[in-house]
Amino acid sequence: MSDIEVFSAPLSAEAISSVWLSALICDLSSPSFTLKRSFTNDSYWRDLLAFTPDFRTLHTLPKIQQFFSVPVAVARPSQFRLLPCVRHRRINPTKTFIQGIVQFHTVIAQCTGVFTLTQSEDSSWKAWSFVTKMDQLCGVVDRFRVHTPLCRPAEWNTIMEYTAVVVGAGQCGLSVAARLENLGISTLVLERSAAIGNNWRSRYESLETNTPRAYNHLPFVTFPEGCGKYIPCKDVADYLENYQKTLGLHVLTSACISAASYDSLSSTWTLSISLSGQVSIAVTARHLIGATGIGTMGGALPFTPSIPGKNSFFGSMIHSSEYRSSSCVGARKVVVVGAGCSAHDIAQDMANHGSQTVLVQRSPTAVVSRQTIDRLLTGYVGQNVPPTEIADCFYTALPLSTLRNSKYDTMEIHAHVDQDLRENLARRGYLLPDPEDNFLHRLSVRRGGFYIDRGCAKLITSGKITVKSGREISHFFPSGLVFDDGSQVMADLVIFATGYSKTTIKQVAENLFGPQVADAVHDLGGWDSDCELAGVWRPTGHDGLWFAEGDLFAARFYSRFLALQIMAREIGLLSPDQKTYIAC
Repeated sequence: MSDIEVFSAPLSAEAISSVWLSALICDLSSPSFTLKRSFTNDSYWRDLLAFTPDFRTLHTLPKIQQFFSVPVAVARPSQFRLLPCVRHRRINPTKTFIQGIVQFHTVIAQCTGVFTLTQSEDSSWKAWSFVTKMDQLCGVVDRFRVHTPLCRPAEWNTIMEYTAVVVGAGQCGLSVAARLENLGISTLVLERSAAIGNNWRSRYESLETNTPRAYNHLPFVTFPEGCGKYIPCKDVADYLENYQKTLGLHVLTSACISAASYDSLSSTWTLSISLSGQVSIAVTARHLIGATGIGTMGGALPFTPSIPGKNSFFGSMIHSSEYRSSSCVGARKVVVVGAGCSAHDIAQDMANHGSQTVLVQRSPTAVVSRQTIDRLLTGYVGQNVPPTEIADCFYTALPLSTLRNSKYDTMEIHAHVDQDLRENLARRGYLLPDPEDNFLHRLSVRRGGFYIDRGCAKLITSGKITVKSGREISHFFPSGLVFDDGSQVMADLVIFATGYSKTTIKQVAENLFGPQVADAVHDLGGWDSDCELAGVWRPTGHDGLWFAEGDLFAARFYSRFLALQIMAREIGLLSPDQKTYIAC
């Protein structure tokens, strides 16, 4: 192994990491570009713009070496520095890994790498996973660190020119706008509602985040400590409204795009904006970002299953999107159809206020407690949490494709925490999935079919909420529902917590910008061959068109990369086909 030291377990994690970093530097600078001294044969390398102008994940050493040989040669990484936050991490019940963070420079950017080391058969430690990401482009100053508020006051005219226009002022839209303005890119945000945060205010009153406050901060402005560990939806709405005021972001409310066209010769969008009760305005921009979410704002409609006999039912029916609180419905006998987070929250609210509540669970649901969520999010919980950027590095230390392969082992570590919870639910007839189809699998791969318990499970196990599981609804009758086994459930009110119609990125593009724009968009939105989310936070297939969607964490973490991609195009760092950086 040349002059690279082979060491054994007694060395400290810091010493092991330091020796590995020396091996990595030697490999990266080798004329033949081999990573055999620093990577395992079954390794993963995920790159978020550090070496390639897109999100890429490669698996197995031969594929990694083949793909990264040219990008590494162009980037010429240097000035590697190991940060003093090396840690041990158990990813499965029998194996401990070493994780740490390195900072380095390429010819165009300052970057970070997060490594996960495993001990090889020859006792050397090598990378099983390496995640590299661009932090900041060289020569580009973060404006927000110098000036507050970030943006100059807007001058509203009937004709305006911006570099970027963001459609949607939710967490993703505001985060993208803040990141872009931080880089000096003029940005306008269009919001259909009358006020920022209304998409949160319009949800049911008992809604709150299922993840701790530190996990949910947006860029540059943290949630106030007074919000509590789990943030009520009203406080999220107020935070978003304050976020815009604090940073001075340019936002037009009660605004809708009535027409959108793209001139490929000038690489310019022309938008006609309709404002409630005002004269329409025209806006030109080089980049257009859809951040309405893949929900009702993006064109999806609440989905209610077609069930025979609705007209014979004497009671009321609503979709969960219409539900606000138990005080607004006043029903004595309630059936909630569905078994996701909203269904459980609504059932809990109704039962706590005296209604006889039945939860109709048609298929298994993965249930975890908030205690388990805290164990999965250790970097964001407790008194001595690290800076958010360090916590984010460790939270995203493994590519999504490794989570697909190790999800069962990861959840097995925490299985004992919720063992009693699962057993008690099962005794009440609640359907739970097999171990391999657990919470992490449904969260990261299926993106649905789970519930984070905030009290409903206790109501089920105590009998205050009845579970009707594993049966399909056959039809309505005047007093309630009949199931396919002939059983009946009485109801004054049926609430369908059955989600929304499926909406692809292409359909969202058509709803927002018209069919001509949508025709050029890849019909994506699921997972690509690299296990990266296709068409979101990254190129869509249409020049100058981007999409952003996700929770508060996704808004904070991925908005940086969307802004950097736009900035790289604005300052001419990409090749004509936009697939590689230009060698400097």
